[in-house]
Amino acid sequence: MAHMDEGIRVWIFGDEYTVKSDVDQETTKRVADYVGLKIAETQKHTVSRDKVKVAVLSAMNITGEYFEAKKESETNRHMTRELTEIAERISRRIDSQLSL
Repeated sequence: MAHMDEGIRVWIFGDEYTVKSDVDQETTKRVADYVGLKIAETQKHTVSRDKVKVAVLSAMNITGEYFEAKKESETNRHMTRELTEIAERISRRIDSQLSL
């Protein structure tokens, strides 16, 4: 997508940010909302009220989620390859039996 000339204003953790992005505004809003949600969750479960510490812990939580999703995606890709190979072998067997 084209780079936005004007940024979009979002609020995260009580602070306003103007974000310029290569993605559409709705995606930017969704990302900001998600970051805000994760910060609120982190804040509920930590005694620290230091914004930087809460933000860093939230970033670690989000990154952990990303790594888990990436691992699951890689597992799914591997399983898809295996299933495709099995389907191709079955198809070849069927074709060879039909050729008899």
